[in-house]
Amino acid sequence: MSLVTSVALMPKQADPLPSEWDRQIQVFGALRPMMHEGKTGAAVNIGDLLPDPNMVAVGALAELAGEVTIIDGKAYLSYPDDGQSVRTEMLLQTKEAAALLVLARVPDWVNVVLDHDVRFENIDDEIWKLALKAEVPTETRFPYLIEGSFDDLRWHVIDGRRLKKEGSNHRDHLSASVQLSRDHARATLVGFYSTSDQGVFTHMGSRTHIHCVLEDPLSAGHVDHVNIPAGTTIRFPYYFPPIIE
Repeated sequence: MSLVTSVALMPKQADPLPSEWDRQIQVFGALRPMMHEGKTGAAVNIGDLLPDPNMVAVGALAELAGEVTIIDGKAYLSYPDDGQSVRTEMLLQTKEAAALLVLARVPDWVNVVLDHDVRFENIDDEIWKLALKAEVPTETRFPYLIEGSFDDLRWHVIDGRRLKKEGSNHRDHLSASVQLSRDHARATLVGFYSTSDQGVFTHMGSRTHIHCVLEDPLSAGHVDHVNIPAGTTIRFPYYFPPIIE
């Protein structure tokens, strides 16, 4: 069974030719010291990086006051209101800082359309295979976007006020989060893939860090589970591989 039904370059309408991704991923902060050593202070001021219409990013706000997701330069900041609800704001500029932020600047993307369902437990392998089809260098970090309707989408927004000060683990973070879910939802997912960043921006045993943005009602946060149906569009950075003679 083939992995994709189509691979199509989608340049911006204003650009006659696509622009190549520079293969740069910036990382501010790291998961391991943030979780296990309680280092949750500001690693970067988000506003210093904006505005930038090419930016995609995922991370956690300073002092773990919530989640930050950036798509096309729009910052979606999600805060826990109480133990059961969250408040999400979409901003073009902010004074907030992040304890962890992973970002890329991608001018143009390649679209890949799935011809089969992808379950969450297989997402690392599937993203790797699809990136190869899109000619993205998989030996290094890269971002991706997934747009469409999803099944069994679950996400959380961290609430640092509920964490122990002496450090914690991934399970503690989930317990201290507002957890949300939809059986079916239309959303945009932004993720970062890496084979060598466990404890930096991916959890142990994982190669991806994924956030979601839902528009109606507005919500965003860290993805804990999602099933991706056939026909969904996955976008990878446009990268022109070197010609080897």
